Amino acid sequence: MRKDPGRPIPGKAPAPPFQAHAGPAPALCGKSRTSRNVPGLVESMVSMTDQNARFLVHLKGIADQPAGYRAVHLMVSALPAAKKSRDNLSRAIRLLVDVKARYKDGEIFLMKNLDIILLSKDIARPVLAAAGEAVQQVFLGQMPPTFANPLTGANDFYALFDLSRDFERLHGWAEEAAGVARAAKSGDGAEPKGMIDVAVLARIKEDIHKIDISPMLFNQPVYFIGDGQKTSVMFHEVYMSIPILEDKFCPGQSLTSRKGLFTDLTEELDIVVLRILADPDERGGRRRMSINVNIATLASPTFVKFDAELPPDARQGVVLEINKTDVFENMRLYRELVPFLRDRGYRVLLDGLSFYNVAAIDFEGIDCDFAKIFWSGEASSLTDDVLARIYSKLRAPDMPRFLLGRCDTAESIRFARSAGIGLVQGRLVDHMVKKNIPF
Repeated sequence: MRKDPGRPIPGKAPAPPFQAHAGPAPALCGKSRTSRNVPGLVESMVSMTDQNARFLVHLKGIADQPAGYRAVHLMVSALPAAKKSRDNLSRAIRLLVDVKARYKDGEIFLMKNLDIILLSKDIARPVLAAAGEAVQQVFLGQMPPTFANPLTGANDFYALFDLSRDFERLHGWAEEAAGVARAAKSGDGAEPKGMIDVAVLARIKEDIHKIDISPMLFNQPVYFIGDGQKTSVMFHEVYMSIPILEDKFCPGQSLTSRKGLFTDLTEELDIVVLRILADPDERGGRRRMSINVNIATLASPTFVKFDAELPPDARQGVVLEINKTDVFENMRLYRELVPFLRDRGYRVLLDGLSFYNVAAIDFEGIDCDFAKIFWSGEASSLTDDVLARIYSKLRAPDMPRFLLGRCDTAESIRFARSAGIGLVQGRLVDHMVKKNIPF
């Protein structure tokens, strides 16, 4: 797709067919307000954190047919603070509302950082350029902009977009503005931690029984995003926060640095977690949940007690997540346990799969209801042959229901949609649902 630089048309833009004027000022939604109320309107719009999300939602709504749509992006955020007054903002918005009223499907967006976007259908590029010039005069008068505009690569106050050519560029900017591109960045750059030893592990195993660790249990939803259907919660994964455990019991040391010791610890954590979730008061509103559990725990008296304390309707809402390594290392015990678990009403999830695992595994030999794939950057380097094998399994009717986890980037969501994966989980998914951003 050819990328349009988005810069204003060469030469002097035509004189705007509108001028700033006194008197009643139209509101962003089209309702008239008095001019003295416009600053209050602007202030309230700035406080609405969902304006950025609203713009992204609007773009997604025209993604299938962007032809005919054009936009002007006004980079108010780069101006000195003194220039970004409520009066200047209200005058700028009033000018743009006048333009919007004359064209089809026009929308104005006042972003959280005070950038302003006018997007409309069947609006001529010179009209948008004229609007950009008029708003620039409101903020800067006859002074040229002195900052670099990242959208144009030059010292431009505004950028023009023809969405038939520039949709992906504007959509990428909108994802960044809505927080989509930043959803996975928490925790980056952390200092490396030391390794635990047997003595530290023994102490932690004792300590976790001495205090109430229920505040360290968290829920992350798994969402169903099937085509043409409303996004809904399939179940909540209940998990123990490892970073919080580390801060509480072994500051500066990593619990996961030694696999054998960590597995030993997870079996002890299973006991504590199952004891908590067996209590109706602790279980609370968790009617449909998944629990990470070891195969050894499923064959232990701890799980038998947990199972006995759960009413039948509660068991039917529980998904047992078992890591792939645990399954492959204990396949005989796994195959013996699954029929019992099914009879009791539980469902089983094969956890921790990579894309290469999906391509290689014979799922007919693994009796599971769900299979969770962890998203990673390796997806972009898969060969056509591997991708073909993955897609054939993802779309086969006799396969388990696939779930894509760690959906923390826009690329992961796009892959889930293209591959027909209807169950997703991750920080970006949580963010999009919270902001009502469609998938």
